[in-house]
Amino acid sequence: MANILVVEDDIFVSDMLSQVLTRANHNVKVAKDGEDAVMVLKSFVPDVMVTDILMPKKSGTTLISEVRAQHPSMEIIAISGGGRADPIGYLDLSEELGAAISFAKPVDNDAILMTIDLLLAKKK
Repeated sequence: MANILVVEDDIFVSDMLSQVLTRANHNVKVAKDGEDAVMVLKSFVPDVMVTDILMPKKSGTTLISEVRAQHPSMEIIAISGGGRADPIGYLDLSEELGAAISFAKPVDNDAILMTIDLLLAKKK
């Protein structure tokens, strides 16, 4: 079991990820955007953060940079649909900023669960 923070402005995506991760016996908190995530991180330091890239108020790329500076051992997974643009550029940037791995939306549930398991196993 891991503590996981899901940062996603799309309620349907955040609900889906939260349910999948909870069913896999993870402790999950959800933040609706980057600013909300900063508030959550004041009282909850997760093992893994799954963050969208394109969000209002504070983007995922900004959040990744800030989290990487404050919590260097936290594993970060970036996800993006890319909006009107190609998501690959955003995902590549997220990895340059410190995300361990990135996924284009829609995210494959099995792939994200397996990735979390691998990231957590690497820490042991």
